[in-house]
Amino acid sequence: MIAIGIDLGTTFSVVAHFDGSAAPRVIAAPDGRATTPSVVHFDDRRITVGSDAGQLGLIEPERVVRGIKRHMGTPFALVFDGNEYTPETASALILKALVANAASELGCAVGELAAVVTVPAYFGVTEREATAQAVRLAGIELLDLVAEPVAAAAFYGVGRAESGAVLVFDLGGGTFDTTMLRMAQAGPEVVVTDGAAQLGGLDWNERLCDLLQEKFADTVGPETAETAADDAAFLEHVGAAAEKAKIALTTRQAIPVTLEYGGERAVVEITRAEFEAASAHLVRNCVAVADRTLAAAGDRGCGSLEKILLVGGATRMPMIRAALEAHFGVEVAIFEPDLAVAKGAAMHAHSLASPSTATDARLMLAAPVRTVLPRALGVLLHDSGDPSGAARIVHHVVAANTALPIRGARVRFATLLDGQDRIRVEVYEQAGAVASPELRHNRRVLDGELIDVPHLPAGSPIDVEFDIGPDGRITCTAMEPRSGRRLTLESCVEGVIDSVDSARQQTLLAGLHVHL
Repeated sequence: MIAIGIDLGTTFSVVAHFDGSAAPRVIAAPDGRATTPSVVHFDDRRITVGSDAGQLGLIEPERVVRGIKRHMGTPFALVFDGNEYTPETASALILKALVANAASELGCAVGELAAVVTVPAYFGVTEREATAQAVRLAGIELLDLVAEPVAAAAFYGVGRAESGAVLVFDLGGGTFDTTMLRMAQAGPEVVVTDGAAQLGGLDWNERLCDLLQEKFADTVGPETAETAADDAAFLEHVGAAAEKAKIALTTRQAIPVTLEYGGERAVVEITRAEFEAASAHLVRNCVAVADRTLAAAGDRGCGSLEKILLVGGATRMPMIRAALEAHFGVEVAIFEPDLAVAKGAAMHAHSLASPSTATDARLMLAAPVRTVLPRALGVLLHDSGDPSGAARIVHHVVAANTALPIRGARVRFATLLDGQDRIRVEVYEQAGAVASPELRHNRRVLDGELIDVPHLPAGSPIDVEFDIGPDGRITCTAMEPRSGRRLTLESCVEGVIDSVDSARQQTLLAGLHVHL
């Protein structure tokens, strides 16, 4: 078995390998770049992934999929040439291309590879299961799913610090996480994690796109600009120009951009100051999440912040570092933000695949890292305070940021009606930034029915207990004490589509030719 680490990103993905001797190395894409765009182009039975897919998107934008990570665990559907693809399938196509390239570079068969795949710390049960399913659909042996900030911390080597609190500020292409780590000689301990699943570099790109289109309209006139705004190919070109401008503005104060449509050509200038003003609200949102993370960590006895580690390609924007230094007044470290997660994942993969040889001091993940539950978990109840009996609320049994593993988190509920002989048990996970009992602020992750219980009078007790493993896998047990009848629900990280759909997607994938 040859172990690799995969950072499956929203906008770019990275593969790395570590053999326990030299430092982890990135396995470059065929074009020589360290990162591979997480872009898929669909053309009947031929699938193109990466940079070539992005170029094809300029010609056929309706056949290109970008940012699929933002849809993981949702019913979002993609249809091309009469075939329906799920977000898991699209991610699997990216993974297949990445692994085929890795096997070629490492001189082995694809079947010899096993991977640690990273996920945002703020991913809940559904997104993690969807990611695991994508890995399996791609035909890859999954060693572990590990949170991105923990993998990044392993690569940075902060685990060698004797003490201190470190904030991992992970701003990727499509997701944003902040994670407070308490450092000790034994390695990092996650104290608090928080984030936003719909905030990332793509949002800064959108602000640049808006600026470019405004300046284009000023040059060619509103009528031409309005027509261009409805043209998918033009918008694809604007998006590509915005990405290049964002990168250029990390080192330059201004950049000229050429836009063309319908014979009209405009060279517009974007300055860093304009870009920063247009996206200032996004920076404020990030800082607000970081503040919330620090406050929660303080409530859990974490010491004062000593350092901020920047992870994710979007942290290269100077406005991010400047805002954090000004707001928090601590050291802000940035080192290979695009690659740190994949390299840390490769170190973890090596430690799992070769535990007897995992002696390097940097292998912080050779032993389980103590982490936390990213989102509160609870049970759906009928609100006894509602006279109509129709209102339903979620009672959270386990709070967000409770240290894992969790054993025996128990609460007693009561039946609502006389004569009940079955009990519906639905487990919900916090969906918003802050835990709320309102049903719309939560989402269902497990459900089942406890049947054949005695005909119970209203108010009879029902015990519900949660056990959550160090990997975040959930076991929920409901028991009726009088009869001893039990219902056990488990999240097995097997996937969010059922076995029939999984088999159908597997068959579909088998008939596709995927290349990078």
